[in-house]
Amino acid sequence: MNFEFTKEQLLIKKMVKAFADSKVAPLADGIDEQCNIPRELLAELKKLKIFGIPYDKKYGGAGGSYFEMVLMIEELSKVSAGLGFFMAVHYLGATAINLFGTEEQKKKFLPRLCSGEAIGSFGFTEADTGSDPKAVTCNAKLVDDGYILNGQKRFTTNGSEPGVLVTFAKTETGVSAFAFDKFQEGYSVSKPWEKMGNRGAETVDVYFNDVKLPSDSLLGQEGKGFGILLRGIAIGKLNMSAISLGLGEASLEEAIKYAKQRIVRGKPIATLPTTQALIANALVLNESSRWMLYRATEMASKGLGDIDYESAVTKLYIAKAIKDSIDYSLQVHGCYGYVRDFKVERMYRDIRLMEVIEGASEVQRVIVASNALK
Repeated sequence: MNFEFTKEQLLIKKMVKAFADSKVAPLADGIDEQCNIPRELLAELKKLKIFGIPYDKKYGGAGGSYFEMVLMIEELSKVSAGLGFFMAVHYLGATAINLFGTEEQKKKFLPRLCSGEAIGSFGFTEADTGSDPKAVTCNAKLVDDGYILNGQKRFTTNGSEPGVLVTFAKTETGVSAFAFDKFQEGYSVSKPWEKMGNRGAETVDVYFNDVKLPSDSLLGQEGKGFGILLRGIAIGKLNMSAISLGLGEASLEEAIKYAKQRIVRGKPIATLPTTQALIANALVLNESSRWMLYRATEMASKGLGDIDYESAVTKLYIAKAIKDSIDYSLQVHGCYGYVRDFKVERMYRDIRLMEVIEGASEVQRVIVASNALK
């Protein structure tokens, strides 16, 4: 497998990095503190035309692959995990439509999603479901001209943003998937949850009170929503791993910079073997995570292997590896790493989500072990 970047991939990586350094970095602390992405920043992001990177040009996309999508999320997350998370969830919703939507549904939703006019969301979790689709209580009742949707979804990131929601509800034939525009009659949201990290991408509860859905809101076949959920979550795991990798790289950069500047007894602490060991540990974890993510993403882009299994292995490893990597980078800072004056403190908070989102690590172990024991 060739991991040499193409000219297009290098161009995207360079473009997004320049944008992140010039436009996002000055606002990153504010995004975290206020848990809000400024509208003017989103307007600038739309100009980059990256909201539709992996989708066909006929729908307004860039005609790229999951690989370019992951590179973009990685670069944004180096500066702001909140913004990387915002984009990752947008892609989660849009990808479900791209993979399972009819041609009419793609024409209806994807051009707006690709332009950034509409922001994608993905609503599965409920107060009592966790990772169990059988526990879904949200229901969609079939009527003459469509469905009536009732219930509540928890922790729906981007649910308060205008755009398109992909969600799951019980129908007569089982759990089904639906795609529709948010904020129509009967759609409402809670105030945003106050999160430890990945702040900026607002996470809310979504309420459905007799939301009227036309028949063409059904995504895929009725009762076959679980397959759509699994594939969507598989891609989501790669996106979350890209956020993790970006955080790991950024925290290591901060540790190296600090180690060179911090003087003890007339010498920078970068000369100390103990500091060098911490930096080496972080670097090895970052590099191993990078190649695991790139390998799994390349397989997903080319339709190779079992992406549900590969994404579970990848996320299980990277979530823990990068958490340890950032811990090493914080240790380089000593007590300074524990205060908000230093960026590594925010990164330490941001990474903790990755062992619980898109299926907790305990669930990933079950998927991995089940595959190994077949």
